[in-house]
Amino acid sequence: MASIDETLKNLPESPGVYIMRDIEGTIIYVGKAKILKNRVKSYFQHRDDRDSKTSMLVSNVESIEYIVTHTEEEALILENTLIKRHKPKYNILLKDDKTYPHIKITVQEEFPRIEITRRIEKDGAKYFGTFVKMSAVKDSIEVLRRLFPIRTCKRNINPEKKQRPCLYYHIGLCSAPCAGNISREEYAELVKNAVAFLDGRHDDVINMLEAEMQRLSEQMKFEKAAVIRDRINSIKELYKKQSVYTTKMDERDVIALFADDWHYAASVLAIRDGRLIGKRAFVLEGMGAAPPSEAIVSFIIQYYEANPEIPKEIALQTEPESKDVLVELLSKKRGNKVTMVVPKRGIKAELINMAVQNAKEELELYQRNVLAAQAKSFEAVKKLQNTLKLQNMPRRIEAYDVSNTGSTEIVASMVVFRDGQADSQSYRRFKMKVITEQNDYGSMQETLIRRFNRYLSGEKDKAFGELPDLILVDGGAQHVNAAREVLTDLGINVPVWGMAKDDRHRSHRLVNGTTGIELGRDNDILRFVASIQNEAHRYALQYNKNLRKKRIEKSVLDELEGVGPVRKKELIKAFGSVKKLKEASAEDIAKVKGIGKQLAEKIKTQLEKL
Repeated sequence: MASIDETLKNLPESPGVYIMRDIEGTIIYVGKAKILKNRVKSYFQHRDDRDSKTSMLVSNVESIEYIVTHTEEEALILENTLIKRHKPKYNILLKDDKTYPHIKITVQEEFPRIEITRRIEKDGAKYFGTFVKMSAVKDSIEVLRRLFPIRTCKRNINPEKKQRPCLYYHIGLCSAPCAGNISREEYAELVKNAVAFLDGRHDDVINMLEAEMQRLSEQMKFEKAAVIRDRINSIKELYKKQSVYTTKMDERDVIALFADDWHYAASVLAIRDGRLIGKRAFVLEGMGAAPPSEAIVSFIIQYYEANPEIPKEIALQTEPESKDVLVELLSKKRGNKVTMVVPKRGIKAELINMAVQNAKEELELYQRNVLAAQAKSFEAVKKLQNTLKLQNMPRRIEAYDVSNTGSTEIVASMVVFRDGQADSQSYRRFKMKVITEQNDYGSMQETLIRRFNRYLSGEKDKAFGELPDLILVDGGAQHVNAAREVLTDLGINVPVWGMAKDDRHRSHRLVNGTTGIELGRDNDILRFVASIQNEAHRYALQYNKNLRKKRIEKSVLDELEGVGPVRKKELIKAFGSVKKLKEASAEDIAKVKGIGKQLAEKIKTQLEKL
């Protein structure tokens, strides 16, 4: 098999799919590209600017292969097929282990049934949902059956052989077609209205029922007309309770993502006839090496593959990669044009914010559930103790890393793992005060001096108030020696090991200045140490980037005439960054507190010259 360097040299300038494998030959990532050469090479360039997810992915890549396709659309379809088949570790994979309940109406049967199901099959039935809670789907079915009494039983119905109706008929939840109490045509009308109701077409249902009520009244069937009248009133009452987001009869899905450092969550809000009729949320498990613009494409492809109902419009939080190709694929599946928009203001933007909040809650729920994995992490801690021959179990591990931009933004991170789990509340960051030039050893020593002086002074801060059982520093023997020198001077006795990387920036051994331990012998320890090392690197790099961003923004905004400290603060608060401020129109800038139309025009003109 060709080496990575050889593969990178020979990549074609064509659309296709690339496949990354680890040292064992296992597929760990599948991606698609408009131009293979550009996309794949980008993973191995600009190492300092990579986020922690991408860094971890790249550090585990041993070989790359690719498949050339004729079009970008073919690449998109092939990528999804390979992800489904191989379930690569670092791909965003839509996992729906909870198997959310749906409402199913068996319209393919002569006398359709309504039921709850957790499986969507290609059986001709109509499926509605998804419902997050079983209680919600049960309540919905009860309301639906009171409005449109459809059967739930699996009886074989023969109009020629009447059966005794069950209890549901007597309490008004079934029209008893088994007993011949309703004709085939009348029952079909019930089902038709129920389907329209679940589709969110409440106005259509009301119009159909009003026409039916009028017909029954003209035929002097006042009792049946009264039943229809009560159904209409019930629907109208229910209809009032639903939130209205537009006066237009919109058919739209609103999709947003929310991410932590390793996972994405996605939320889909279903808008039908201008009303919010449902919500579904997912966790996209895995490292998720892709940026949001790529992640949302992967989610959309997988989501609409499992959910046949594609709306006319899809509102997105982020502009997707390959948008035109994605629209074409969905339009083909729907049978007519699908539109994608990324709203910036108005009702659609408010709905995006609602979807983001729902995705955030789903991710937080997932994070709480992950506590079940703590036992496995604790086992890795025990193994680490045995491997390093530590006297005490390293229940509290502190890891340090240094990041800088030349001689500016020289920072360090301290991340804490307690019983094998990241304790993010104990994370701390350090901006160098003494070290003013690039000096990793000096920066590490300044960081440790400041950290352990806080401990020695009786610091009450949770992060500094106790000693760790083990210190891990990013680097080799010299980093370990620099750290030990500080600890010896301070009279602190804590084991120190360095997390050494190979020439491809992969965690591969622990060193203590006199000996080294290869980590490849035990995958549990390797994964555990790699996760600590990547977390320390991520936290330091994030702080470095934030400081760099503030420095750049400060210098740009300070140059704007007519913008003082208060207005500068309001502009950043409104737009979040200089980049977004530059993209904003003068009208949008004028809406910011303390700006006004005249100054907004002046600011816009100045920004265009920068």
